[in-house]
Amino acid sequence: MVSGAPGQTCRRDIGRRGVALIVVLWLLVVLGLAVSALVARARTESRIVTSLKSRAIARYAAESGILAATTALRTLLDSATEPAELAAQTRRLDTLGRVVAGLATGDAQFAVTIIDLNARLDLARADSTVLRALFTEFISADRAGQIVGALRQSPVTRFPELARVAGADDAFALAVAPYVTVGGDGLVNVNSAPEAVLAALPGIGASRAHDLAARRQAGELFTSVDAFRPAPTSGQVVPVEGSLVTIAPTRLMVVSRGWQQGAPLTREIQAVYIVLAGALTLESWEERDR
Repeated sequence: MVSGAPGQTCRRDIGRRGVALIVVLWLLVVLGLAVSALVARARTESRIVTSLKSRAIARYAAESGILAATTALRTLLDSATEPAELAAQTRRLDTLGRVVAGLATGDAQFAVTIIDLNARLDLARADSTVLRALFTEFISADRAGQIVGALRQSPVTRFPELARVAGADDAFALAVAPYVTVGGDGLVNVNSAPEAVLAALPGIGASRAHDLAARRQAGELFTSVDAFRPAPTSGQVVPVEGSLVTIAPTRLMVVSRGWQQGAPLTREIQAVYIVLAGALTLESWEERDR
């Protein structure tokens, strides 16, 4: 049998080699895509693991902040056997918070703020007249009355809900934020309440509130609530609903933010404690990522 011409044989060999090369190239492409997918998946899983680790460390750090703060507060309560002593000890809660935050070490970091909720008016428990007086320091009387009426019909349970109450908006909520709370008990601490809160109380008013705030600024500590009760001749009656006063906090909120150093995620815990008879009792606990 006569074989094909040399040129034809050469072309067939080249053709087979070309097909083989194309197949190899396609296999390399497919293999590369598979490797890329595996690498991408590995990176994704690595990021998930890192995120979960950061979240766990942040939560651990935030809980550590709460523990450190409550330990410091219980030590403070143990050393203050009288209301006047407690009033003096709790006037600088911001300083105590900074000392506690300084205890954080390593990658787990936390920042702690201790808030005297009795320095604010409780949106659910404060007397309607007192709330309206506070609100009119920022908005019109008619609008303040509308907001207070809406709050009485549908009390808010979280502060962000205030901006959605009839008559309110974000600007109003931002303005009153330092003076109101949803975690109080209706009592107002005359040794820590801002001037605007004092001015809203019956029988005090703007002028007297300014004088009282100046006296506190000069270092005076109020050891009795008698001076804050409306005088009998003023014609005013202290409302039973909620404008009662105290000289020391009965509700404290500990806000602890924890994070892993170098990581963006932050865990925040807000814990409200009842202060009664020298003891600290947890009332509410709320956590969220920030």
